[in-house]
Amino acid sequence: MPVTNLMHDIIINTVDEVLKKEDKNEIAGVNRDEIIAYVLNRVPPKYVTSERGLLYGILDAKYKIQQQVDILLLIYEAIQKIFHRRDSNTAIKEVATPGKTSYLPHIIGQVIEETTLSVIPDVEVSLMRGGSRAVMVDSDWENPSRTKLSTRGHYHFWPQFIESEMKNTPSVPFTITFQHP
Repeated sequence: MPVTNLMHDIIINTVDEVLKKEDKNEIAGVNRDEIIAYVLNRVPPKYVTSERGLLYGILDAKYKIQQQVDILLLIYEAIQKIFHRRDSNTAIKEVATPGKTSYLPHIIGQVIEETTLSVIPDVEVSLMRGGSRAVMVDSDWENPSRTKLSTRGHYHFWPQFIESEMKNTPSVPFTITFQHP
């Protein structure tokens, strides 16, 4: 059995139960995967490598009431945060195609001042391809991105692989542009 995070399955099952019981109108636009990621990032993982470890972990988790309460609280906290965030495109977000296998790598960078290495906030960073902004993998990825102090000046792009244009080329040229007021 490969290394498995037991909490992953426990959280997925709990999220599914909560979403079944909630009023559909109150949680419209809340993405299940976003809730799962939110909760998984806030609970300690429990890794198992055997069937016996898996069974022990499931039984152990079943009888830890405090852990169940913590997971439920995190699920409802995730629903509230996702529902009330400023992003209004959650209802129209594309769902990733399961059969898609070609992806371009993430492009991550940081905008800092050359001499002091301090963060430069409010820089508009754009990923360009062929004279226009590159298309991102889904609507959650912004292009252009704006640097912030809270992200320590980092920007992050994940461009979409456009099979008809990129499949038969050995490299895909991109350009990064920076604009600062």
